[in-house]
Amino acid sequence: MNRRAILILGMHRSGTSALARVVGHLGASLPLAPMPETADNPSGYWESRPIARFNTRLLESAGTRWNDDGPVTDAWFADAARRTDVYEAVELLAAEFGEVPLLVLKDPRICRLLPFWREVLARAGIDACAVLSLRDPWEVARSLQARLADTAFRPAAIAAPERGLLLWLRHVLDAEARSRDMPRTVIHYKSLVADWRSAVRELLDLASLPPVSAEAAAAVEQFLTPELRRQRDTDAVDQRLALSVEVLRAIAKDVQQASMSACRAEPTRRRLDTIARSLDRLVFAYAPLRQGPEATTPADPWAGAILAEIGRTPQRAAAPPNRRRALFLSGAPLSAGHVYRVEHAVAALTVRGWKTSVLPLDDSGVAEALKAADLVMVFRAKWGEQMARVRERASARRIPLAYDIDDLVFDPAVMATGQIAFIAGLPETQRQRWFDDAALYRRAIAASDACIVTTPALAAAVGGIGPDVHLLPNGLGTKMLAAAEQSRGLPKPSSLDGLLRVGFASGTPTHHRDFATIARPLADLLARREDVRLVIVGHLDVGAVPELAGHLGRIEVRPAVSLLEVFTEVARFDINLAPLEVGNPFCEAKSPIRCFTAAVVGVPSIVAATGPLVAAVIDAETGTVARSAEDWTMAIDSLLDDSGRRERMGEAARIDVIARSGPEAIVEQTEGVYTGILAYWAPKSWPSSGTPLGAQRVRCR
Repeated sequence: MNRRAILILGMHRSGTSALARVVGHLGASLPLAPMPETADNPSGYWESRPIARFNTRLLESAGTRWNDDGPVTDAWFADAARRTDVYEAVELLAAEFGEVPLLVLKDPRICRLLPFWREVLARAGIDACAVLSLRDPWEVARSLQARLADTAFRPAAIAAPERGLLLWLRHVLDAEARSRDMPRTVIHYKSLVADWRSAVRELLDLASLPPVSAEAAAAVEQFLTPELRRQRDTDAVDQRLALSVEVLRAIAKDVQQASMSACRAEPTRRRLDTIARSLDRLVFAYAPLRQGPEATTPADPWAGAILAEIGRTPQRAAAPPNRRRALFLSGAPLSAGHVYRVEHAVAALTVRGWKTSVLPLDDSGVAEALKAADLVMVFRAKWGEQMARVRERASARRIPLAYDIDDLVFDPAVMATGQIAFIAGLPETQRQRWFDDAALYRRAIAASDACIVTTPALAAAVGGIGPDVHLLPNGLGTKMLAAAEQSRGLPKPSSLDGLLRVGFASGTPTHHRDFATIARPLADLLARREDVRLVIVGHLDVGAVPELAGHLGRIEVRPAVSLLEVFTEVARFDINLAPLEVGNPFCEAKSPIRCFTAAVVGVPSIVAATGPLVAAVIDAETGTVARSAEDWTMAIDSLLDDSGRRERMGEAARIDVIARSGPEAIVEQTEGVYTGILAYWAPKSWPSSGTPLGAQRVRCR
């Protein structure tokens, strides 16, 4: 009879010890030299001490450790040195388990070393099945945090809950992905403690364990006391991590779904693979900013940033290869928005194998191009004859029509209340034209099947109109990144003349009132400091700002430049300013592009407290959020007086913006959104009647 092993795969503090002991009571053999019980785990760990030490050494050879969330690379598993390690591991197995027919192999480190241990078991002639031991991620983070209370276990504590959550994610994703072709099941720690008989029912069959005897049941009942579960999923979650915890809880449900039959689980597995790719990319991107975990460090902003970005990763499976043809029609082909919303999307989808084409909405070839599309997207077009024909043809072909808009120009109420200062100052005939256009934009949105927007405020505004709403933030494409890198290498003017530049770049003539919110602090700054120059790039008439009238000789005014040339202009700054009117609906819907432009050339920003700008910086790490005139003054002075802090913050901002909004992030986000639209408007969901898809009331996320 073949020997068998039950591999218990779970994150530290996930109930793996309790599960191992239960399986031992049910008939499987435990190691001969287990780790002794401790105050941290008074009922025992039930894992081999020699094997745990061996796994620690393996992780070190892979350049990682038990409390590190980086991946163990494929190159490490394939290295010739693993052959020697495998032979040593086979000997360890023999020493710990002898020739027993059924054994329990448990060590949380095996989640990350599973391919290695599968080879070891195969060399030893042992068949294996896996149990994915899951526990609520917040319970795990709290349990790791609780170790701080005991001096003996403080080195094994993780005080920052975001780091504990990220470590949970690493173990869970690695264990799930690398055990897919094994017989396996999932057991939740909560279920094990609450009703162990139901929890282990599938495992009994999977591992061919003997029927549960009365003696075994009594032993399990005596062992599984409620005190084993000292942290609960009902414990209050840190508010700043609440969304991340919910995302991880959803991932835990996906892991259970992915452990079902391959046919049913395949879409979920592809979704988990997308998350795993994002995790690997982000951990690598943030590596220069992250240090080894100190047990008593209460927060880890970079782990928090990674978790937040994981939460934004679209969790759709990849679109089928035969349904990945997208037609992009632009109503504003010469605008900067066209670059961000059309060119970047096309480049991202092309990377993932989509067939894409781009035309102006008024191009004569639109009708023919529509015949070869699975999805059509229209960018920032007003309703009219051309848009109506696209709507009609998309409905006739039963393909979804998506609409992308990147500004709050479709709400007449915002214009009527004077929230868009640029419009409020126009002559009446031009002002009325904006109102008329707003109605046409609104009608175009309502006629579409889905709407793609840049910010949460825009999503909320569009949601009231009707279509299925998708959030796709603006990002930095490959051309922008190349231009930024070239600009970053140029010497700053301040390094040549000793005069520090505080800069404001305006790409459109709509930001005079935004700039006015910081005019007084800037005037005071120029009055106090002879070593400072204010630099204005683009569309801003400084002569119309009365507070600055006495300082015009210390203001450098530079002309508006192209989208790629702006990086060179902003790279001249020592500090970038991003003021907006907080609470103004139009400003709250604005994308934080000005902040991104500075970050990617290593210039730190001071930003107004609008929703998108607050989300774009990690306060005091990659930028500073200013909520009052006093905040602006203090933040500017602080950075001017500390060149080292400027450089550190600028470099952190550069790494952060590339990780969250660079080309790789755009690829993930864009494919997720467009796949999501295709998935929702699958053929089975389309109406059988001649009703246009856009005429239906559809969901709003």
